[in-house]
Amino acid sequence: MKRFFRALSLFLGSAAILPAQEAWVRETDLSTGLVYDIPLGPDGGMFTPPLPISEEGNLFELFARGTAWDTNVYLLDTKLIRAYAPAATVQIVSEDPYIRGDAGSSRYVKRTRADRPYHLHVQTSGLVPGSPNPAENSVYFASHGCNYNLQTLSGIGQEQYLLEEGNLGNVDMTLGPLYHQLNSPTATGACGEQVFTLVRHAADGVPDTVLVQPTLQIWPVASAEVENVAQDQVFIDKIPSVVFHYKNVYPDSRTYVQIYPGPASLGTNGTLVQGSERRFGSHYNPELADSADVPQTLAITVDALSNYTSTDGIYTVEVLTETPFFSRSPERLAVVTFEVDRVISSRGKLSTSEAGAATP
Repeated sequence: MKRFFRALSLFLGSAAILPAQEAWVRETDLSTGLVYDIPLGPDGGMFTPPLPISEEGNLFELFARGTAWDTNVYLLDTKLIRAYAPAATVQIVSEDPYIRGDAGSSRYVKRTRADRPYHLHVQTSGLVPGSPNPAENSVYFASHGCNYNLQTLSGIGQEQYLLEEGNLGNVDMTLGPLYHQLNSPTATGACGEQVFTLVRHAADGVPDTVLVQPTLQIWPVASAEVENVAQDQVFIDKIPSVVFHYKNVYPDSRTYVQIYPGPASLGTNGTLVQGSERRFGSHYNPELADSADVPQTLAITVDALSNYTSTDGIYTVEVLTETPFFSRSPERLAVVTFEVDRVISSRGKLSTSEAGAATP
């Protein structure tokens, strides 16, 4: 990397002692041994080194020749300059393969769920260990959190807060498993983002410069409620309309209701209740290229639950969701067990009919 230098200030103003001298800077590439002499005016001034600065360093020597009767050459000052062009990458590894933007760029967006872990792979290079200059020996690392507006599910206008910060040298490290650090009221209800930033310290007239700044979105764990069917309720007639409330279902998910005979048993493969299934994200909608990228909240009404209970007995309904987590295995969001006993209703009707027939 080439740099610009003001010769007199770089070499501590040495040439100013002899303003009428012939002066020059000798640049030596310590990696290759190449040498260039760069002539200067009597008052010094700006110059561009002809050789790129190497990792081993380039030696700059300020020479001046005496004036009048003094023809000697004087070495006024020396300066060793090493190349430093800090490079950095931050790879966010989540169980969700979703990515917005280019993973190879400095800014991209990944996502995960509030209860799931992720890993960070941080790599920095091009720094000069042992240098007294912070811009040469380290880069600044910071992690910030931001809680989304729960109505818009957006961070626009929301305040960021610092989670962690520090300086890093040349590193190649993987951190994890990590969990989100958002300051939400509940860990599983977190809704927001964490931003990871690596910054080159200001130097050589260049201000602090962001090297990489990827973002990890954190979405809350989904939940569900069943309305109009209570636990252990007994139905002696047609089951009324049932409302299934899905809240914060993951943007890459398949959520549905199933029913099966018998008490609740986790992992049972039941019958899909028609009209209850909702699919979000391109994985479940490849033909539609669905672009849902935020959690979904909705209510679904089912009028024909009695069609799945043709015989009397105990039944269970479950709200299940499948996501990129746990290899897309179904996760239970809600469960209700109820009983159907039409015999009671039939006996009641029969008794009423018989009593009416006996009346004179």
